[in-house]
Amino acid sequence: MSDPEKPAPTRSRATPLRVAVFAASGLLLCAVAIWALRGIFFAPDMSQMSRVRAAAAAGALVVGGATFECIRRTQLRERYALLWIFPCLAILVLAFFPGLLDAIRFRFGLSYGSVFAAVAFLSLVFAMFVFSLALSRLESKLARCAQYAALLEARLRESEMRGGSGGR
Repeated sequence: MSDPEKPAPTRSRATPLRVAVFAASGLLLCAVAIWALRGIFFAPDMSQMSRVRAAAAAGALVVGGATFECIRRTQLRERYALLWIFPCLAILVLAFFPGLLDAIRFRFGLSYGSVFAAVAFLSLVFAMFVFSLALSRLESKLARCAQYAALLEARLRESEMRGGSGGR
């Protein structure tokens, strides 16, 4: 039996736009992974740059797969999952299109591994910023709820004092 005072858990609604975004992200992730694995497995003499790209792609695929699994199990909401999906896609694009990576390297004067580190760092900073905003909003709501509960408790005590002394 359920506790009458405990609210039922709410689930986010799967709107057609959300479903389309996640389906497209998943298909793109799978297509890029298949295309990349073809190049990795059939190139036995990989350079250091290729190994960095392969490691970054593997990490992005693991994080992307874990994110989709958490969404499937309703442990992670879609709006927060996008904070993990987009960086994974960015790392995969950089890993599988070395020309784009070279352009970024030459433009900013970075080494090969530094570009991946910079993308990962900026993605995490952005995610932390969004999570900080969400946490701040929740903290404000919690403070308002605590104030409201304190007001209700004061009214209840006041009502009990009036009702208790008048009945005797």
